Amino acid sequence: MLITKAINNNVVLAEDDNGRELVLFGKGLGFRGAPSHLDDESCIQRSFRDVSPELYEALASISAEVIIIASGIVDIARQELNSALNPNLIFTIADHLQFAIERTRKGVVIRNPLFDEVRFVYPREYEVGRRGVLLSDAVAEDIKLPESEAASIALHIVNAESVEEGGSAALEHNMDLIVKSTEAIEEATGIVERVLGIAIDRSSYSYVRFVTHMRFLISRLIRGEKFESRNGSLFKQAAKDFSDEYACARAIDEYLRSSHGWSCTDEELLYLMMHVNRLCASYSRS
Repeated sequence: MLITKAINNNVVLAEDDNGRELVLFGKGLGFRGAPSHLDDESCIQRSFRDVSPELYEALASISAEVIIIASGIVDIARQELNSALNPNLIFTIADHLQFAIERTRKGVVIRNPLFDEVRFVYPREYEVGRRGVLLSDAVAEDIKLPESEAASIALHIVNAESVEEGGSAALEHNMDLIVKSTEAIEEATGIVERVLGIAIDRSSYSYVRFVTHMRFLISRLIRGEKFESRNGSLFKQAAKDFSDEYACARAIDEYLRSSHGWSCTDEELLYLMMHVNRLCASYSRS
């Protein structure tokens, strides 16, 4: 194993016997200098392949404890989620956690504004994030991360599930889409509350079901897919019979069009009306 560059005291770039580049983590590896041969590989704690070069600069400021935490979080994600994960995930989480831990040690706590939405839209990833926060508190014993950091970790995991290559530009683009979809779901919820004059219980199963539908709808709209069938007559009749739900669906469609450039078909509006009706069935409307 040839060490080609020391990134910091514990992280180095190296080449294996086939000339493939990898990132090595091990306490004190950076003190060996570069270039240098590493004959005793027992000092390597973790090795990472296919790391984007755009992340090398960030790695220089990441501590050993944070890499251990991030590695543990990704191990949990691999065990719990049945999907491929971008090889850069460890370092994007580590980069985020490094800043979060530094802020917490300074007494600066910033709550993720998308906490509630992420918890409902991505429950499996959020659970991994929640366990990641507990792991962070256990390894970095002098701090206690805010609960909302679970949502931030979850968003990085969702991003890593969706993007397997393409560098930092693709990562930033996909994260932007994730944030937009999460914000859109919260705005749609607010529209239903305003139009129908109700306060929705975001911990209810009916809301989780509504959010699930919205998540799949927005995913199709982002990809440019259109859901159409021959239910035009049914849509027109439903619009008459369920005028309040139709008003909600139209207002949500107008928001999606004006804010994101997404447009629903009549078929999608019909199903959206049905889900609004199911969501609000147990509420008395003003």
